[in-house]
Amino acid sequence: MRVRMKIRKGEEVKFISQLDLMRALERAIRRAELPVKFTEGFNPRPRISFTPALPVGMTSDAEYMDVEFAGELPLDRILARLNSCLPPGISVLKADTAEGKIPLSSVNRAIYTVVVDAGGDATPELLDKAIAELLARPEITVTKTSKGKVKNINISPLIYSIKITRVEGSRAELRMELAAGQEGNVTPPVVIKALLEYIPTITVCRMNRDELFLVREGKRNDPI
Repeated sequence: MRVRMKIRKGEEVKFISQLDLMRALERAIRRAELPVKFTEGFNPRPRISFTPALPVGMTSDAEYMDVEFAGELPLDRILARLNSCLPPGISVLKADTAEGKIPLSSVNRAIYTVVVDAGGDATPELLDKAIAELLARPEITVTKTSKGKVKNINISPLIYSIKITRVEGSRAELRMELAAGQEGNVTPPVVIKALLEYIPTITVCRMNRDELFLVREGKRNDPI
């Protein structure tokens, strides 16, 4: 039995790494005495897979985990037992069968809510203009370090949309749709860094991942 779980990572744990989150979930599964299956070989591991890693400092309502269990279990029992063993700030929002659903590794888009303070004399109109100019650029080059190697990457094709959804004083709430996954990935901190070229006084107040999904041939598939 393979179960797909939707997980919330709250403010209490936003500064833990993806590895720490995975370990917390694995420990909770053991404490809940759920019969998870293990890989074979010299170093058996639980049969668990996750969606793309979330940057440290961000919250999320859309972390996903697939777990393979030995035998059939009621989904509501899995949900209740696991939540009773998780630390504050981490909770399972939903548990459903993973059969017939897209692999978590195929996810290629994410929706984020980012709250920023423009600061200084910056206005919402100025921020909106900066976003428009950024999105109009055919090339936005950033430097990334991976496995000790430094690469210059053009993130322009990885930014699908940025919209101001709410304004309160100098603060603005942004909705970002960005590439995520193995084929290409960009995160809100990188996008904000690019916006700093236009408005150096921007500071980030909150960043949350709202949802992950797959777009194939220009069409959004069913939620994962």
